[in-house]
Amino acid sequence: MLRPLLFSFCFGFTLLLGAQTGCPGCILELPELPEDTIYLSEAANGQAGVYYDDDLSFRLPLSTTPVNALDPSVFPGLPIDEFNILGVANLPIGMSWEASQTNYITADTTDGCVKLCGVPLLAGFYEVEVVIEARISFLTQTTSFSFPLLIEPAQTVTEGFTVVNNSGCGSVTSSFINNIPSNGNSGFSYLWFFGNGMSTTEENPGDQVFDQPGEYTVNYQAIVDTTGFFLTNVDLQESPCTDLISAPDYKFDLYDPSGERIFTAPIVDNTDAPVSWEVFIELEEGEYEIRFVDDDGGLDGSDDLCGTLFFSRTEFGTLTNEAGDLTASLTVIHPVDTIRSSETITVFEVPSAPVATVLEQSPYCDGDTISLVSLNYDSGLAWYQDSLLLVEEVNDTLEVTLDGMYWVTHTTENGCSATSMPITVEFTDNPEEFTLIQNGNLIRMEDESNLPADFSFTWLYEGEPIPAATDLLLCAEVAGTYTLQITDNTTGCSTSADILADYDPDVDCTTSTDEVEGAGEWRLFPNPMVQTLFVEGPAVNEEVQLILFDALGRVQLQTAINGFDERVDVSRLVSGAYFYQLRTLDGLQIQTGTLIKAR
Repeated sequence: MLRPLLFSFCFGFTLLLGAQTGCPGCILELPELPEDTIYLSEAANGQAGVYYDDDLSFRLPLSTTPVNALDPSVFPGLPIDEFNILGVANLPIGMSWEASQTNYITADTTDGCVKLCGVPLLAGFYEVEVVIEARISFLTQTTSFSFPLLIEPAQTVTEGFTVVNNSGCGSVTSSFINNIPSNGNSGFSYLWFFGNGMSTTEENPGDQVFDQPGEYTVNYQAIVDTTGFFLTNVDLQESPCTDLISAPDYKFDLYDPSGERIFTAPIVDNTDAPVSWEVFIELEEGEYEIRFVDDDGGLDGSDDLCGTLFFSRTEFGTLTNEAGDLTASLTVIHPVDTIRSSETITVFEVPSAPVATVLEQSPYCDGDTISLVSLNYDSGLAWYQDSLLLVEEVNDTLEVTLDGMYWVTHTTENGCSATSMPITVEFTDNPEEFTLIQNGNLIRMEDESNLPADFSFTWLYEGEPIPAATDLLLCAEVAGTYTLQITDNTTGCSTSADILADYDPDVDCTTSTDEVEGAGEWRLFPNPMVQTLFVEGPAVNEEVQLILFDALGRVQLQTAINGFDERVDVSRLVSGAYFYQLRTLDGLQIQTGTLIKAR
């Protein structure tokens, strides 16, 4: 009943858990709720590489009634006395938690909160496993449950691009966002080298797979050629123009490829070459004409043409006219923006699976302790039994006393994990427990009816085997502790019992003991017996039963003794030792002893 009970409410409640180390100060905020209910506030998704900080509030049930509403198989109306949060597994590496408390006595409180915090290292869809203990009256049940926790891929941003998912275990699939999009405009070109042997000139490349452990450097280049060509400087170095009175007054006219004048430079008065002009004129495709002039201001009725040069936005520099008497240097700039960025993709190696084995040889019997051991790891371990995290079992050896399917998980410091093959452990039932009793110096089992079908036995005195003891009936020869060990030959499992025996040197193992008061002495003869056993005894007021047991404790003969002198046919008995009892119908023992059957 308790397991489905816990499942019904813990599926939500266990969203709280992780490793309780250093996330103090959660804030409890609950809406209006019934007193006996189940509630958990929602937790936000996380992102790898980004600090996570979130508070969750919860209310635990007072009874099984709210659980019954979720799972009708749970019997309603049972009070739940206590909850304990025991542990957690599979929380993303780098995350921690701290709860307002981990023990909840429901009579005092069922409300709590927890703060989740830290930087999850790896993206993934985590099945976080939580171990909880609940107590209903005298019944305590420990169980574990899992809940999904989504840690979204990390995003690393460079000047040129953004990487979505830049690390992982075994294999990483990364997406790339171009931070310098063309938006459909011309003048943009791209080059990507992913470090995995792949490259592309696409603006928006597809996902890339990095399927081997290591570090991959992604190199990105964007060339933005969108600002055009500009004439920025005209330097007249040599000119044939002169002036009668003083130096020439230079200027130039610029004509576009269609022959239209688009610019006239300011006049530089009374200056001999070289003369420079700083301009900023955008150039189109085609041939431009630049005419250098000595401005005479109308003194002789016209300006003097010093010479003409032709150029384009891709053919410029130092130019000379055909006459060779005019030289000018033209500067044309073509601004191109080149953006280069790089980022590293890290693929961590998935560890090899732990190799778990059992140290002891079978059979495994009830009460035994066997050792499971991780052969190839001694740290970063978590042991499980039937999907239940074994809290605090983190060493390379696990001591096992219960049936179950066991496995161990190894997690690296990078958060990559691997799980061993499961080991099924089954403990076999031991033979039924029994007790030893003593009659005189004779020691035997009180009840031999539950012996295994195929068994062997060993008698021990003070812990040492008695080699001569070959029957289930043992005649004590000294006082001390005697042990009888019964082994089921089918399973190999054993049960033993001890007795602290007395020893009476005046009594042999055939001497009667525990006689009925006033019953007198009974005599059974001959001993050894062959065909007939004679039984003589005092007169009694009730019927007496004679029972003969073989060396294995099985009843071989049972008959009523009704007179003072009885003859019992024992011819059908096989030769060997027999233990006998004389007792009343109500079970009161009159006399016991040992008889030998001869051939």
